[in-house]
Amino acid sequence: MPAEFSTIQAAVAAVGRGEVVIVVDAEDRENEGDFICAAEKATPEVINFMLHGLGDFCMAVLPDTCQRLDLKPLVDSNTTRLETAFLTPLDHISTQTGITAQERAQTVQAIIDPSTGPGDFVRPGHVHLLLAKEGGVLRRAGHTEAAVDLARMAGLAPGGVLCEILNDTGNRASRDQLLALAAEHNLEIISIEELIAHRRLSEKLVTRTASASLPTQYGDFRVIVFDVKYEDQEPIALVRGTPSESKQAPLVRMHSSCFTGDLIQSLRCDCGDQLRMALDTIGQEGCGVLVYLPQEGRGIGLREKIKAYDLQDAGFDTVEANHALGFKADMRDYGIGIQILKDLGLSQVRLLTNNPKKAEAFNLRGFDLRVVDQVPILPPANEHNAQYLATKRDKLGHQMPENSD
Repeated sequence: MPAEFSTIQAAVAAVGRGEVVIVVDAEDRENEGDFICAAEKATPEVINFMLHGLGDFCMAVLPDTCQRLDLKPLVDSNTTRLETAFLTPLDHISTQTGITAQERAQTVQAIIDPSTGPGDFVRPGHVHLLLAKEGGVLRRAGHTEAAVDLARMAGLAPGGVLCEILNDTGNRASRDQLLALAAEHNLEIISIEELIAHRRLSEKLVTRTASASLPTQYGDFRVIVFDVKYEDQEPIALVRGTPSESKQAPLVRMHSSCFTGDLIQSLRCDCGDQLRMALDTIGQEGCGVLVYLPQEGRGIGLREKIKAYDLQDAGFDTVEANHALGFKADMRDYGIGIQILKDLGLSQVRLLTNNPKKAEAFNLRGFDLRVVDQVPILPPANEHNAQYLATKRDKLGHQMPENSD
């Protein structure tokens, strides 16, 4: 049984060859694995194999296909928990009943064919259609979007077929069972989480939308606002000097927003202290970048962070509080920040951080941006954040002040 998942590149290559891959979503979402194949490559043999997943056999399509074939939502009001966008199920007009693997393959090939129209199909049918969001997994972290993304990334028509995988008892297959299934059939297996991370690194998603000089108490900076394609956020870069022309790797701070620490100087965390120390360090050196990313509360958002604070008041530590709310200890992603640094022309950085895993994330994700040095930022602890700092040190591997016990 494989010890770990496949790379995204391996899965895309397999899809391009017409092979089936297994895609799993987050454990706090559906916690489900699906067989997925590009619609363009969905032969009767492939579909027959996928039906062994025992779940619903579906086809994911984009809005232009819906318009071409006059597909409608299956219900007027979608009340499913994850808003899975079921559409009119179809059979091709040439099929007998539409239920066989051969007939489903005929229907799938006709749906993906841009020359077909509404009159080429009967409805309802046996191929269940799902509407994928434009932008794919960057807008919705579902198997529907993953199926379309993988086909598109493989250079094929943007449509995919998928079937949920159940185990012998009729329940969702576990991660271990999915890994064993992948090994048994020599299939690539990936997670939607990693597919999102890959796209955030491999596709050009950031665009400069505004820029101006910004004198500060730490020196003169240039502030640049970015737009992120498919995402509702506006990250900021504060640039001191001309870091792209620096003889040595410039100082860089990748800072996640913290309303309580950054704006009102809360004593519950060290975020505001790190922000100010990073700006001061960059200001004194005369060259560097601070990227400000809107991912509050290690990625869980301001409301959930405040809920976590309440749990911490009841005796939880910061990691336990996140877990109690159904989140991972750290939900942050630095793909957009890395794209911003690349847009600024950087290839090497000295990273201002206490988190060794952040430096590893830069170097291990296959992007042309290397951390040549990790420069700690160690603000003093206080009575309100001592346990918080100790938890980051002991459970998250951060470098923390010695008096944070």
